[in-house]
Amino acid sequence: MAKNFEMYSLLDLYGCLLTEKQRNIMNMYYNDDLSLGEIAQQCSISRQGVHDAVKHCEKALADYEQKLGLLKAQEAYVEELKEYKSQALDIFNECKRISLSRPIAEKTIVLLENLDSKLADFDTEGLIEEADGE
Repeated sequence: MAKNFEMYSLLDLYGCLLTEKQRNIMNMYYNDDLSLGEIAQQCSISRQGVHDAVKHCEKALADYEQKLGLLKAQEAYVEELKEYKSQALDIFNECKRISLSRPIAEKTIVLLENLDSKLADFDTEGLIEEADGE
């Protein structure tokens, strides 16, 4: 992954705060993986103009994160979900190990499925690691 994943995430969270032209340039650069020259050609501006726009937007997105902290909060939430998933796996494995009641194991499976669903909401690129034990 050549381009900064954190910036990709910031664009996803705060891109709507950029102007339409800025958002378009950043989407072409980060999401479409176009070069500065390709973007310059499509937008009818200089390569240096695209470079300056990307740097300006990157700074703006970083400033939004510093002030609002949504990415940091999202990362903390994902880590919390992973911890809950790990704990649920421990419960399920303990149920299997000592042959506890089937209803507990079944409820734990539902819990694990719900946690997987929540984690998938934040894993559009397949980047969230699976919890140990799966």
